[in-house]
Amino acid sequence: MSSPAPDQMQLERWLSRAGVDYYLCDQCNGLHLAGVQELEGVVDSRIFIEPWGLLISTELVIRPVALLPIAADLGRLNIDYPTLKLFLDIVDDAMPQLVAGAMHLTGAGISEAQFQLFVGTTTEAVRQLVAESQHLDYLLPDENEQPSPKQPRVH
Repeated sequence: MSSPAPDQMQLERWLSRAGVDYYLCDQCNGLHLAGVQELEGVVDSRIFIEPWGLLISTELVIRPVALLPIAADLGRLNIDYPTLKLFLDIVDDAMPQLVAGAMHLTGAGISEAQFQLFVGTTTEAVRQLVAESQHLDYLLPDENEQPSPKQPRVH
């Protein structure tokens, strides 16, 4: 049976029971998903409570030279990751980002099992997206990590 739309305290309890590492910051009202944020190329990953439901938003930093190839590939990526809505966020004074969003409507309520399925499905899809984006050399590498050997390209 579904319960009414959850509040932040309820989400925190559900995340803790599911073994999902999260934290709160003083910059926003989202619950930051620490396990996703640890992935190379991920700037932020958060769960927000909205009036209409829950939103998971994850931002990946894109290499500027990969902007055109990823823009051309965006349609395919949205088809390959149907539980995510993917779009580019390009701001003049910041690095370009690929934003992956997922939503769950809560107007009729949501159970703990539904919430855990939503979070698990979304985080797994984001992990796969990050791995593919790394393979395609879309992501800006972490400055502290050793560069991985580049695969030869066929032109």
